[in-house]
Formats: sequence, structure tokens, C-alpha cells
Amino acid sequence: MVIISNESGQLANRLILFAHFVANATEYRYQVANPSFHDYASYFPSLSNDFLCRYPGTDSRLKPNRTLQRAFFKLLRKGTSLYRGLRLGGPRCAVLDITPTDRGNQIFDLSSAPFIEARSATRYLFTKGWLFRDGANFGKHGETLRRFFTPAPEYLERIDLLMERARQDCDQLVGVHIRQGDYKKWLKGKHYYSSEAYAQLMRRYRDAAGERRVRFLICSNEPQDERLFAGLDYVMGNNHELEDLYSFARCDQLIGPPSTYTLWASFIGKVPLFVAESAEAPFRQESCVVFDG
Repeated sequence: MVIISNESGQLANRLILFAHFVANATEYRYQVANPSFHDYASYFPSLSNDFLCRYPGTDSRLKPNRTLQRAFFKLLRKGTSLYRGLRLGGPRCAVLDITPTDRGNQIFDLSSAPFIEARSATRYLFTKGWLFRDGANFGKHGETLRRFFTPAPEYLERIDLLMERARQDCDQLVGVHIRQGDYKKWLKGKHYYSSEAYAQLMRRYRDAAGERRVRFLICSNEPQDERLFAGLDYVMGNNHELEDLYSFARCDQLIGPPSTYTLWASFIGKVPLFVAESAEAPFRQESCVVFDG
């Protein structure tokens, strides 16, 4: 069994990391547990009844309890750090820590010989790090990932209602991710854009659309002054981290700054994504791609 023993950011980061392990586990037929996913497991029926958040999905005898899961994960994280610090390892337990190479944005391939050997040499392999990836199998097992990470019906019902309203009398629905908040500090604010800048990007997109009736679905992690979007045809998202994410996956086009949030939505819905590398970025259709790992 492979056990993910560190937290990597928020919802979309953890989904992408987990999905790469799930894709690799599907290809090589082993079990992966992700107790770090406890904060979000209730969103997904495949995980909501499993204390350890495992793939393939299973119901555990110990019923999930977020407080208990958080305490268990904190103990697990400290235990693996101590285990690694003492340089222990063997046929029953081992720790694979790639956090030093994470800082250099160096990907660790889950289909590489070093990982296969590490996984085969021990019964429980604890992993620490963000850039564990398996791009080939992520795409190959995309439909398995989409099924496994399908939200619970109550969230899908609210998304359905939003989409029904958003798609009335328009030819194209464009999701706009206004990522602010934490982006003020991330990379020294490099990808923090003002709401006015997003509104101008939307107007540039609309003006280039010709006769198409474009409507925008705006989702943000900060409250927005809707007066800034005057003259634009738009609806606001549900202001819920999961519902906004999977609403984006129902759009025809996505626009946003570099973010795993829109990457995941692009993958789930097979939606072309335009990544705005700057506030003044001109929209180019040829730059839109569907994320597949």
C-alpha cells in the first residue's frame, strides 16, 4: 500500500496529487490511501465512508469523523517525519520524501523504476511531496478518475440548477476564475490581478466573439463588486469551493490565472482552458488546451 502522508495545498492541489496516484494505482494494481484528504472526503461518495480515503474505494469499519481523522493524520505526519529522520526503512515500512526536489519543480515519475522498486520493496510506502506525477496514466485512466471523483448528488443538484439558469439564452458559457486572496502573496503577487483587470479581459473576449452570445460564470475566492462587470452578461457562482469547481467543468471555455483549480475543472469537464499569465494577456484561442495531466 502507498500512503500519502503530507498535505499539499487546498482542494484542487490535493485532487491533482491524489489523482496521479489513483491513475498509477489503476495501472499497476495496488492500493493507495490518502488520509490527508479527510477535509474533502465528504464531497465524494467514493471516499466519504472510508476513514483512510483509499483507492480502490472501500467502506472502513471505523466510520469517518473529521476531528478524529485530523488527529490521526497529524500523528501520522509526525510519525513519518520521525521515521525518515532516523533513516529507518525495511520490508514493512519505508518513507519516500521528495520535498527537497519539489522546491526545484522537479517531477518524480510514479512510473519510473525508482518508484516501482521503492513500492515493491516494502509493504507500506509513505510518500511526502507534491510533484509525484504520472502524466501518461493520468490521461489513460481519465474516465476512471472522473468516476472516482464524482461529487455527491446534493452538490450536483445545486450545480444543475445553476447551469440551467446560466445557459438560458446564450451561445457560449465561459467560466472566469477570479483568484485573489492568497494570490496577493503567492509568487510575490505575480498572478494577483485586480477585478477591473478581469473585467477588461472578459470584455476583450466578448468583443472577439462576434455574433456569439457569450455569458460568463464568475467564481472567486473573494467577494466581488459587481458594478465592475457592468455591460457584461454574467452570473455568479454558488460561492462554494466544490460547486464552483465542478460548475467550471460544465462550461464551454475557462479563463483564469495559473491555478490547479481551473486545471482540475478543465480535466473533469474536458473544457479548453486559457491561462492568463498576466493581467493584460490577450485572449488567444490557439492557446486554449484541455488539461490531461
